[in-house]
Amino acid sequence: MKKTFLNAALFLSMVATVSTTAISCSNSDDDSSQTVSSLDPSNFKGNIAAGTIVTLDASKVYTITGRVLVENGATLIIPEGTRITVAEGANYLIVDKGGKIFMNGTAAKPIVFEGTAHKQGHWGGIVILGNAPTNRTAAGTSTSELGDLTYGGTNTSDNSGVMKYVVIKDSGFKYNPEKEFNGLSLFGVGSGTTVSYVAVIDGADDGIEFFGGNVNADHLLVLGVGDDSIDWTEGWQGSANYIYAARKKQYQNAAEPGNRGIEADTQDTNPNTTFGNGVSNPNITNATFLGNTSGSESQGMKVRAGSNGKFDNIVLANFATGLDFETDRTLSWFQGGSYIKNLNFVNVTTKSKAKNTAGTAVDISSIFSENANANGAGSGTALPDWAKSWSGVSSFDTTDAMN
Repeated sequence: MKKTFLNAALFLSMVATVSTTAISCSNSDDDSSQTVSSLDPSNFKGNIAAGTIVTLDASKVYTITGRVLVENGATLIIPEGTRITVAEGANYLIVDKGGKIFMNGTAAKPIVFEGTAHKQGHWGGIVILGNAPTNRTAAGTSTSELGDLTYGGTNTSDNSGVMKYVVIKDSGFKYNPEKEFNGLSLFGVGSGTTVSYVAVIDGADDGIEFFGGNVNADHLLVLGVGDDSIDWTEGWQGSANYIYAARKKQYQNAAEPGNRGIEADTQDTNPNTTFGNGVSNPNITNATFLGNTSGSESQGMKVRAGSNGKFDNIVLANFATGLDFETDRTLSWFQGGSYIKNLNFVNVTTKSKAKNTAGTAVDISSIFSENANANGAGSGTALPDWAKSWSGVSSFDTTDAMN
């Protein structure tokens, strides 16, 4: 994600229902209550008002044609097996802090978001805003790059709902070279939120990005995105357990062939901040990252701008550089303890390199331990069983990432 603000236009309040049950929505003009009983699945956009619960009907295909905003105090429920297509452009789903979304997919019946045409950057993505801390201000709050809404606070255990067995395809719409969506953006999301079995496939920017917060995520599949697979900043202090992320060889000669497996920051404007959660310091375990050597950012893990972290059982394959670290605060953390364990490098040209804040090269070959038997996400470089079937992907390996 480019570190700039993206202003998104507000839409009128949406007419919505819970399948066969009428609901009460707030009228945006006079703030009175009106009961409605229909929703046009072919034109899904607008605000789900505070006090409203909207449940989609899994027997219908919904098409998002604008911005769908789940307001503070509103709830959107998306049942297992629901398919949502999205028209081309800056069309996206966003949950305001205090709002809740329950995407209750299953392995047999995942929830699928995809473009009305299949290409990288066809539509926006999914954005969730929470009340957990960001480190950009003393109050722990900031303004989102997507939606221009306030997120963050002091509630580390904040609950924005459930996102389970969800597939996001064709995301990452770009307004201009400095403004584009991720597949999934988590702004100040708390540990009470469930993010589990989420796939981002063929997106144009980052796969999943964490902006502060304390959310824990598991079983993440990211394939063929144009920028970084996993990205964090602003003091994220959660965990990610079981990640399989790879570039795709079909994009190897594209303008955006894919960048880093991980791009890790603490904050772009102040890497030494102590606001909110303070420094980014997540736990990353059981992960496989496959790259290729195209582009200038073929790095398995880029850790910089003061970010800390703990890593265990990581496979890095087909990157020009495995670990690429920068800045004094980042280097001091990793040189001070055993925080990178059981790395398995496969066809990586340069295992590690680093430079301090002054730009001087630093040897970091002693800060990690290697293990040729480390299996990463579960099957070494191959797609693990947990990522198959529900994601629509049955196999993947190094030859699918690089010619």
